Amino acid sequence: MKYITFIIMTKTHFDEIDIVKGIAILFVLWHHSFIKFPIYMLDIPWCKYAMAIHGTFYLNVFFLVSGYLFAHSKPRTFKENFKKKASRLLIPYLCYEVINLGVKLALPQLVNRKVGGQIEYFEDMLFKGGELWFVYVLFFIFLIWPPILHKLNKKALACVIVLLMVVGNVLPGNLLGGIFLYPKVISYSVFFLIGYLLRNMDRNILKSNRNFGIVTVLFVMFCCMLVQTIHIPFVWQYVLAFIGCWFVWALSFQLLKVKLIAHALGFCGKYSLSFYWLNGFALVPARMIVVKMLHMESSPVIAISIFLMCVVGEVMAIKIIKRVPCVRTMVGM
Repeated sequence: MKYITFIIMTKTHFDEIDIVKGIAILFVLWHHSFIKFPIYMLDIPWCKYAMAIHGTFYLNVFFLVSGYLFAHSKPRTFKENFKKKASRLLIPYLCYEVINLGVKLALPQLVNRKVGGQIEYFEDMLFKGGELWFVYVLFFIFLIWPPILHKLNKKALACVIVLLMVVGNVLPGNLLGGIFLYPKVISYSVFFLIGYLLRNMDRNILKSNRNFGIVTVLFVMFCCMLVQTIHIPFVWQYVLAFIGCWFVWALSFQLLKVKLIAHALGFCGKYSLSFYWLNGFALVPARMIVVKMLHMESSPVIAISIFLMCVVGEVMAIKIIKRVPCVRTMVGM
């Protein structure tokens, strides 16, 4: 019997990638610290500005490095790939959604998003990504692209990337109710494929102090200073995102030289999926303590306090969960 094989991630390891993911997951936690409940912070000008900055890259970078790692791993069959990704992504996704439903039903007064109905909740979980949509999208990307990529040369892959960029901005986002989160799958596939396309890149380009200086200037100028003022056609969003991803990746090489920071960010990157999984549950007590119990009113203090409480709480939880095999699987370790 002839098996179709393709590439997926295995044990190939790049030290800086853990740092890249560590930086990105901390931005995810920071993003979630701008709470909507019990107070709404998203309309506060400085919050909107901060979210616009990290919003240019903080999720895209995960897909880009996933594509890069994907390209440096050994061939597997579709069955092997599905089994591995189900263990790594699908099981944590389903576990989160079930536990999340239980919390919402048991303690509705503590949550922002109420449950309209259990059937509606499970339909949303199956067809629209639920509340752990990032894992949902990543799972679909790993199912769609492996059987295709080994058939594409660089020129064909570049054409596919451009086509996805166009389709993602032309195709209506509400077609069939956005089933299977296809707009996000298309958008983030662009960065997954770019990461794959960069598989033979000379990594010394990223290590270069000169190039780091150039990308830092570009990042500060376009992703920080002008992020809310420049209005250019849709391609620009991909340009900003790529500058942000490139900056974080180049920054990771600089941070490798600082052992304490590299170790801390490496830990966050290694367990980035677990941080993401736990964040929803860490937010509930953090925001209640900060807003309801301590009655903090300064929005910067609220955001920073919630962020620090979530980071510390999740680090402690991960260190405990690491020792419990069954729970490890639930949170994607």
